[in-house]
Amino acid sequence: MSHPKPFHIALFIPSLAGGGAERVTLNLARGLIAAGVRTDIVVGQAKGPYLKDVPKDARLINLNATRTITSLWPLSRYLRNDRPDGLISALDHANVVALLAVALSRTKIPVVVATHMHLSSVSRRQAFGKAQLDRWLQRLTYPWALAVVAVSNGVAEDMARRFGWVVSDIRVIYNPVIDGDLLVGAQQTPPHPWFTNADRPVIIAVGRLTEQKDFSTLLDAVALLKDQSAARLIILGEGEDREKLKRLIAELGLQDIVDMPGFAINPFSYMRHASVVAMSSRWEALPTVLIEALACGVPVVSTDCPAGPSEVLANGKYGKLVPMGNPAAMASALLEALKKSSRPPAESWQPYMIEKATREYLGLFQTVPATN
Repeated sequence: MSHPKPFHIALFIPSLAGGGAERVTLNLARGLIAAGVRTDIVVGQAKGPYLKDVPKDARLINLNATRTITSLWPLSRYLRNDRPDGLISALDHANVVALLAVALSRTKIPVVVATHMHLSSVSRRQAFGKAQLDRWLQRLTYPWALAVVAVSNGVAEDMARRFGWVVSDIRVIYNPVIDGDLLVGAQQTPPHPWFTNADRPVIIAVGRLTEQKDFSTLLDAVALLKDQSAARLIILGEGEDREKLKRLIAELGLQDIVDMPGFAINPFSYMRHASVVAMSSRWEALPTVLIEALACGVPVVSTDCPAGPSEVLANGKYGKLVPMGNPAAMASALLEALKKSSRPPAESWQPYMIEKATREYLGLFQTVPATN
């Protein structure tokens, strides 16, 4: 007696670099595996700090591509040969490649593309020609998808304006962020000496050292705060702005109270043992760091940037929102959070459980016949 084959999903992402979309992809893979789905993680290049976190029951497919665009032909060959029942792509440049690859493969594999960026904020910082080309390619190819997913309502509204779409045609699925591994990891002791002194509070910030995260504003805020609080700041992450931020730390005289130890594979232990988690971004989509901080039970201070912080923090119910690029407002909110130390309730992070997102993604494929 023959048994039906398990449902087969491929997840496509350029690499396993240390970013939010990459972590979300691995979390979704874990959720799919737990749901009994045969899961492939297809990467343009098998590199990045999350490579060692690929679930053992997932198959890792390395396309050995030098750039995302050069993944096109090897991804097409994989789809033609392996015929997964569905393809889920993350990050917009990869989404275009995924849709083109299905067309080139001459298969009818349904594709779900997920947008993890506030596209208007990103395009404003691109060269005009590249911004226009990206927008044209997205408008051309995204209608080919089974579903276009936005990771927050703010991202969906931005996409609708950008492409002239009806916002209700865009599915909003919150990222799969919270699982047992996060909660277990949060209980570990963070490997940093500043946590051995309970009398001195620690502020934690997590993210790539880039323009988007605007850690310069956070450092300016800490400089304003240092005469009112003994708090110290740890910034976890790597990026092209490291040297610029080190110079600013020196200029502000913060060398003794600010540390940038680099990327942390388990930032949750830092968050759980911190006094406050701060986010100073200029733009987001659905800021994973805020969700993780809520799950770790830590007070949060965030800029009210587009898009996501106000949605995650329920317009200030679960954390303090401050204007972007305003060190004085950030310093004041941090000081208030350090004094009050109120912990967010469990309801603040429950919408971001892995099981919930997994059900919603699988639900998109329910009406599609298997391609195998």
